[in-house]
Amino acid sequence: MKWLSLLFFLISSTVLAQETPLFATVINLQENDTLNVREKPDYHTKKTGTLPLYANVGVDSCKKVGDSTWCKVFHLAQQVYDGFGWDAKPGWVNARYLELDNEGYVIIDGKPDCDYALRCQKGKCEVVESYETNNQNELTSMKTKWIERRRLKASSNFGAMTEDIEASGYCTNGKYIQDYLHQKKINTLRRKNNDKIRQRVIAFVDDLSNNVVRDKENILPYLHPKKGVVMTWNVRFGGKEDMSFGYTDIKNIEKNRYQKIHWGQTYGKGDDVFMSLYDYVSALTKSFKDISKVEALKDLKGFRCPPKRECVGYEVFWIDKKSDTKEFDWQGLIVILQKYKNSWYVVGLLRDRWTI
Repeated sequence: MKWLSLLFFLISSTVLAQETPLFATVINLQENDTLNVREKPDYHTKKTGTLPLYANVGVDSCKKVGDSTWCKVFHLAQQVYDGFGWDAKPGWVNARYLELDNEGYVIIDGKPDCDYALRCQKGKCEVVESYETNNQNELTSMKTKWIERRRLKASSNFGAMTEDIEASGYCTNGKYIQDYLHQKKINTLRRKNNDKIRQRVIAFVDDLSNNVVRDKENILPYLHPKKGVVMTWNVRFGGKEDMSFGYTDIKNIEKNRYQKIHWGQTYGKGDDVFMSLYDYVSALTKSFKDISKVEALKDLKGFRCPPKRECVGYEVFWIDKKSDTKEFDWQGLIVILQKYKNSWYVVGLLRDRWTI
């Protein structure tokens, strides 16, 4: 069974040991709270600024300090916050409040040119070198190259704009690159199987993993209109920790995002797990473009399908195949669907993961 604190430590340490992430978004705060930016990687040092929930920053470096990891962050052009504006000095924040990422605009060797990074691994980052478009200005192909992470600095669509005197405004190619990669992933997943129920699962996960839609109301059409959806902290259904949520619960998920629920205990250590429904649903997926595979289940993982009803199950996998700790670095989303009036609706969800 899974010991969550140990797993988080192992994965975070491995990722940060490989390379410093390019970007970070502030998470794990109350809506009206702020994250303190410190002069040094220590809670007792001078506070130099504050960051609100979901603030976007660049990352200069990260380091281990005792049992904690701290990252030195800096301001991104046009990402202005009351406590961390355009004139803010780089400072240190605890990484437990950061969601780290490597996709976005970057500046190579100090020369802005609307360059866009896709991912980083083992000290290098994959950056879009060139691309071709059709008459609708949609990307049709793309060429990338790998560049050493130390040569890159995180930026924004404003900060990465070329300094050419004839250029003005801001970079826009990032949106086209994102759309291209997103559609490429959808096409890849769909080509592997024509199963219509599987296609519905893919569409559901696409909407569920959309970070732009934070209230998650976009998943309501997929949920069973009568039964709601069963969720559990465990890696199988059927335990006392199973909880059922209805249409209204999901509709008000943003409104009640700070209303904590007791989900049970962690595997191994046995600590109580308290989190809101919003936080639980947000943790069910990773980035849609990073999906590894979608497989039909041979059994329903303990889910009890109502008598005389049809139910099927699928699992969506995110697997870090290049990780040095592959046994830890994977996540699955179990999706159970029930047939109702000739359509298939989601009735069960759980986050699958490594257990001991």
